[in-house]
Amino acid sequence: MLNWLLYRPISSDGTDREDANRWQEYWGDTYAPELKRQLLKPVFENLEAEEKIGNLIIDLGSGASPVTRLLSVKAGRKRICVDIAADNAGSVDELRLRLDAEKVGEFATLGFRKALLRACAFLDLNARENQLTERADMLVISDTLNYVDFRKVLSGFNRYLKPEGRVLLLNLPHRGNRSLFSPQGLKDNRLLYSFLEEHQFEIEYKAFPKRPRNEQDESEELIVLLARKNSSPTLQCR
Repeated sequence: MLNWLLYRPISSDGTDREDANRWQEYWGDTYAPELKRQLLKPVFENLEAEEKIGNLIIDLGSGASPVTRLLSVKAGRKRICVDIAADNAGSVDELRLRLDAEKVGEFATLGFRKALLRACAFLDLNARENQLTERADMLVISDTLNYVDFRKVLSGFNRYLKPEGRVLLLNLPHRGNRSLFSPQGLKDNRLLYSFLEEHQFEIEYKAFPKRPRNEQDESEELIVLLARKNSSPTLQCR
């Protein structure tokens, strides 16, 4: 597949390096951060111009260089960056949460409870009181869906996305460190379309920036997709 040659990490893992950080341990020396920025920056700019970004963004699979840092700094805007290798650091407008994305919504697990408490503190919410979980305006997921049960993860984070909120996805099926792939990972973009439709999302934009000319098959191409959530039940923090 041509995309595999155009868009791939330099190495499958970085565990042979003594100075390997958490992201190198999991994902290798590089995960094409410049290409991710190149592909997502114009989408962010268009959404900013149309005032469709909002004030709370969840960046899932944020890595060492979150693409959501491309967004404008605005009063009241905050970003929660979720990654299995995050360092749990934070600032006024950015919180980095170390969390296995598949644990989202599992209140019995210590990791998720800790992450939820830190997120509530970051947002100045009282976790002991009933608070609407539907708070995020946008969910950004890049280079993650191969490694997780994509249905479980999207369903779980959907709980925290407002009605009319948006999800922005960048993914290439089968690309990455295959030894870490989930059996329930995304293997065909068409499965993503049907899942979004079932969960009342409307696809507003999709592009295949590395698809060869005259190629019509969308199933295993690098995809940039934007979808809007039409409706969602009201849920509460526990």
